[in-house]
Amino acid sequence: MKTINILKVEEKVYFEKLDNGLEVYMYPKNSIHNNYVTLTSHFGSINNEFIPYNKNKMVKIPNGVAHFLEHKLFAQEKGIEPPEFFSQSGTNYNAQTSHKYTSYEFEGPNNLEENICYLLDYVQSPYFTDENVLVERGIIGEEIKMYKDSPIDVLYEKINKNIFINNPYKESIGGELSDIEKIDKNLLYDCYYTFYHPSNMFMIITGNFNPEKIIGIIKQNQSNKKFNEVRPIKVKKYEEPDKVAKSKDIINMNTEIQKMAYNIKIPISSFNIKGRELYYYLSLLFNYLFGDTSNLSSKLKENGTIVNNIHVELLNAGEHILVSLVNETQNYEVLIKEIDKVLENITITLKDFERKKKVYLSNQMFIFNNIIAINDFILDSVIYEHKLEEKIFEIIDKLNYNDMLEVIKQLNLRNKSIVIVEKKEDLGYN
Repeated sequence: MKTINILKVEEKVYFEKLDNGLEVYMYPKNSIHNNYVTLTSHFGSINNEFIPYNKNKMVKIPNGVAHFLEHKLFAQEKGIEPPEFFSQSGTNYNAQTSHKYTSYEFEGPNNLEENICYLLDYVQSPYFTDENVLVERGIIGEEIKMYKDSPIDVLYEKINKNIFINNPYKESIGGELSDIEKIDKNLLYDCYYTFYHPSNMFMIITGNFNPEKIIGIIKQNQSNKKFNEVRPIKVKKYEEPDKVAKSKDIINMNTEIQKMAYNIKIPISSFNIKGRELYYYLSLLFNYLFGDTSNLSSKLKENGTIVNNIHVELLNAGEHILVSLVNETQNYEVLIKEIDKVLENITITLKDFERKKKVYLSNQMFIFNNIIAINDFILDSVIYEHKLEEKIFEIIDKLNYNDMLEVIKQLNLRNKSIVIVEKKEDLGYN
């Protein structure tokens, strides 16, 4: 078992890669009296064109299959199903599908060993039939309809749809009603056996436990199972232009207050700095300009343009980083003009840079006090970098002012898209 020493915070994460390829990350902490476990596949909504296992032709699948598969893995051919099993020990369980992964999780202080084995067993025992797929179509169909009635969900769906042209990030994670009608058991099995091999998955355990004992239990569980031969997964690569699909969009819905997203599609090729370091510079910069403590947020709250702080989000989408500034406002014209003004003259002093970096670093270090936050942190690192970096906090600590000024110089802000959700009676965006 390998020890990953997280430098600067003196924390240790234990790692082992099993013979079948499953990666296991463990962060034990005796002062915590709870456990949080995730089992994750590198299969998300963007993996919609690939060569299925044991086949030789690229196929394009309907949108929403990864999410549909997540739902169906809770069905078991025999024995107890997840809701009943986890409820016996007072354990919370859930699953989620994102653009890049699908994750199955549980949280609770009791029965950790049994819960881990059961999690592995049910995720590794697919049971799809014509009947249970038909039932799931109805359930997910109602879920899709619910999202379509939610202004904030519609806003976020439109952000990606209007930003990306070829990149599958543009598609809804859950798909459309017309998509799920095309999903059958054979398609689910094709996706499962392509993306759910242990070599394309990883488990993270955070909480109060003995890592030597837990890895032994996981090894024993996996040694009793047979898996298909490991084969490389071939997924279609997309070339994404820098321009946006749609520069502005207004959606009229029943909403109490208007919602707006100001989105910038930034090409990574514009920068000399790449990877996690670039992401940190951009995150620090845009949170400084628009985040909770920014001058703009304070000004706009004082004059009543916004009620809450502007929400700053960054999405690493391969060739581009998408920056979204999301807020509820009664006057989106003023908000857009104020954001434009800031972006036309981006400045940050050395003092503000150092202050913001210090806050940014301390916030990142604080995650080690929360087993869910540290689990999410490890998951994010494995998804985007395929490993947990020992020097992750050193990267932040070594961010410097001169490089920040270079990043600002190299910023390409020409490609933006504005999405507005407004009340049906309010029209007229100029």
